[in-house]
Order: sequence, then structure tokens, then C-alpha cells
Amino acid sequence: MVGRRFLMASALCLLSAALFAQTADNGELLKYKRSSLYSILIHHEGVPYADQIQTAFLNVPIPDKFNDHNLLSRELVSSTSKMRHHGKKKDEGNKEDIDNFIQGCGIGNQLVAKWFNRDAATGGFDMSLVQERGFYDASKVDIALAEMSDKGLAVLGDAGEGLIGNTFLLANDITYVDKGEVSKGVATGISVLAGIAGAFLGSDVAKAGNALATAANEIDGFTVNITSYLYRLVWDDATMGTFYKEYWYPAALENPERRAAFDTSSVFRLEYVGSSSTSAAIVESKHYSKISKAEQMLKACARAVDKSIVELQRTYDEFKVNVPIYSVAADKKTAEVKIGLKEGITEKSEFEVLAPVEDKDGKIHYNSVGRLKPVKDQIWDNRFGALEEAQMIEAAKAAGEQVKAGDISLKAASLTSTTFKVLSGGNQIYPGCLIREVKFK
Repeated sequence: MVGRRFLMASALCLLSAALFAQTADNGELLKYKRSSLYSILIHHEGVPYADQIQTAFLNVPIPDKFNDHNLLSRELVSSTSKMRHHGKKKDEGNKEDIDNFIQGCGIGNQLVAKWFNRDAATGGFDMSLVQERGFYDASKVDIALAEMSDKGLAVLGDAGEGLIGNTFLLANDITYVDKGEVSKGVATGISVLAGIAGAFLGSDVAKAGNALATAANEIDGFTVNITSYLYRLVWDDATMGTFYKEYWYPAALENPERRAAFDTSSVFRLEYVGSSSTSAAIVESKHYSKISKAEQMLKACARAVDKSIVELQRTYDEFKVNVPIYSVAADKKTAEVKIGLKEGITEKSEFEVLAPVEDKDGKIHYNSVGRLKPVKDQIWDNRFGALEEAQMIEAAKAAGEQVKAGDISLKAASLTSTTFKVLSGGNQIYPGCLIREVKFK
């Protein structure tokens, strides 16, 4: 019995690897089923550094644990009066702006149109993106579309559950305080105080004050503050059925009636999930930093978006990512996974291992078969620009400069995955099995 369970677990995890991951010749997992993300900026016109934030945000890549489902519209303009408000009033203003953007631009329709690769000339659809992201067999999908029966829709429904229904809109309200400006103000204040003190207490005090002013002026950088609002595309059985039965037709054909019906449809909507607020600080020493202001801003925005996503995943299970195990040690005591600080991993994080189970209808479900925990000092720093920053800090130290590295470590940034200790289920854990965080601290 034990041997049989062992073989079944092995086969299912290998099935998971085949269905949800593609492996390159060097063994690296390249693809697996991901949620899809559309990320936009709430742009505050006329606010200091708003244009610089806009430029930086548009260059922030979609986190690699998601499919890039961005549309052409990447920003909405904030209500001009809203920036005078704070707290609840500003939050309500943001939600109103987002709702107006979603409705006014037909974002639900656009997200669905992108999923089905809608043809601009004919208005028809195809399944190429669904097949690509879901690793579905093209012939089976074609048969299901041809049948358009309940059985056929059940096959297509699997794609909806695992893919289209996990499409999210993330609206990001980003502002920041320029620490360079703050340090100049601090430096000016220290210099003034030093002058006053020198007039009464002597030149030594004045010199000390001026030295502090010089040090304050050598701090550059800024803190990015971000509030992110999460929405999810509704793709339930009713929505899916309406799409396939009333709007779907192949891209190569013309169907003016169905084209117009889709264009004017209000069926496709997004539901609000929740929000999170956090920040990302970038502080550099002018003596060793060769990073331009634009590059610092890009780094801060990218890290802030990543942190905001982590905060949302802490609260909302539907937004958590499932990541495949990359490799397992021969003794089954450790496993490698390509996640790290970018995903909020700490020494206290804990993950469950999910093994695939196929039901009688051929759909894949997951059972928890084990637990993993990150190994101390073996957590990968995969945050945006971390390796370059760590190398720069080490170069500055080698040159004899006094540098505060903060939480940047060359060792952590040089890793290519995080090592996890297997707490349980070792014999059922294989490359391709998925992991999901179950405890955030």
C-alpha cells in the first residue's frame, strides 16, 4: 500500500510538472499556470514629481509570477480635488475614480477581448492565448468549441476557472517624499544652529555643526508611498455561457450582430477585492551611488508595487500565487523554489505543498501533501535592482567608504532561488508540485 501511494504521488506531481510547467534543456522551469495582472497608475496631475512617477511606473515590469495582461490604457487621471483629502475621503475618491475608469473604458470587455485575442478587423475571437497560458491541447479545445454543448462548455470551463477567472486589475496610487530635499532642509537647519552656537560657544561647536550639515547633504533618495486597489474579473458559469453562446465567433469570419452585441455588452464586470498601503525607501550615499534619480525612482516604484502585492496576498487568498518547486534534494530534506524577498518571504514564512488530483471529469484539483519553511540565510533577494545595488555597495566598501547597506546583501542577491526545509511530506514532494504560503508574519 505504501509503495502504491508513493507511485501515485510521484505520477501526480510529474503530471503537474507536465501540465503546469515546461522544462528547458538545462532543467529550469520556464512556464506554469499563473494569474493574470493588469496594473494601472492613478496619476495626480500638477502634484510634484507626478510626471516622474508616471514615467517610472510605465517602466515597472509586471511581476514574473503573473501573466502580463496589461491593456493600452495604463493610467487614470485622479480627480483634481481629491489630493486635498486624506484617509477615508481620499480612499473613497480613489474608488470612485477607479469605478468610473472601469465603466467608462469598458475594461471588463477589454480584458475578455485580450484573453480571446479579438481580431480588430472582424471582431471575432480565437483560443490561442488561452491554450498558450493554460497548456491546453488545441484539438480538444477546438472540439469543445465545435460542440458548444454542456460537455463542451465544461471543457472550456476548466480554462475559465484556472485562468480567466484569475484576472486582476491593480490600481496604484503612488506618491513620495524626496529625501534629498529633506536632507537639504536638515542640513540648512544644522548650519544655522551651528552658526548661532558658534557665536556663543566657540568655533569647535560650529565646526561640528557644519560637519553634520555636510553629512546630511550626502544622503539622497526618497520614500515611495503606495496604496493599491485590487479588482477581479468576474468569470462565472453564467458569464462564460453568455460569452460562448451569444458573442463568440471565429476571428476569420464576419458576424456583425454578435460583434455589436459584444461591443455594447455590460455582462463583463470587475468586483472589488480590497486594498493595501505600504512604502519603499531608497536611501543612497552620494559618495558611492552612481544611480540616476530616474533609476532610483524606477527601483522604488517597482519595490513598492511588489510590497503592495505581498500585502494584498496576506489578506486575500484568491490573490495568492502558486509557484512550482524547482528542484528537490536527493535526501528529500530541502527544496529549491524561485521566489524570495520580492514575494515577502521571511524566515517565519511557511508553505504548503500542493499535489494534483484528477477527478472523474478530467479536471485537476490540488491536495495538500506537505509543508516547507525557508532556510535561514538562504532566502533569495530577487527584488528589483538588488544585485546591482549589492555589487555597488561592495565596491564602495572595497574602496574604503563607510556604507550602510541596510537589508541589502550580496550573498542573498547572488542566489537564484530560495532553499526550503521540508517539514513534512518529503516522499510526496517533487519538482513541479506547487507551493502556496499559508502563514504570514
